[in-house]
Amino acid sequence: MPFAPRLRLPRRRQPTHRLSAHDREFSILVPPPDDTIVVPSFREAVMLAMDIRELPVQYEALLLLDERRRLAGLLLDPPAEVGLLIGAALPDDCDIDFCQTIDIVLRDTLVPGPPDEHDREGFEALRRIHLAQGLLLMDVLITDGDNVRSMAIACDPEPVWFEDFTPHPYDPGA
Repeated sequence: MPFAPRLRLPRRRQPTHRLSAHDREFSILVPPPDDTIVVPSFREAVMLAMDIRELPVQYEALLLLDERRRLAGLLLDPPAEVGLLIGAALPDDCDIDFCQTIDIVLRDTLVPGPPDEHDREGFEALRRIHLAQGLLLMDVLITDGDNVRSMAIACDPEPVWFEDFTPHPYDPGA
């Protein structure tokens, strides 16, 4: 297997924007232009999920990706309403161009085996809501820091991870 450097989340730990919605504060991180992160495959998505605890996040991170699967922004602990309606929820001064998302959910422990019915129903509902906004929910990754569960692989007979995807030649890692 060829060597691939470990993906790193943006080194800048300070949020680009601190926002509040429904009496909850959350942060939006926008990676600097020279710190491009591309998520071309399930492997890189899992690596990001394993590293997400390096950021000031307590329970959830929503990755906003462009059509080339480059990380355009990262929402840390958004209120449920913002995560559900992300297509219209960002303030006007957040110029983030995205069309795909990956939701990373943190749990204290992750029980081995298939997801329960509650997680399956939540994944399907979130995917439908994203589609209604013209967005592709690539996956919901649930992690306890040591293990990662892909809801797309668990619930979808043809998950996005099994489709051919080639990053543009000028993208890092291409």
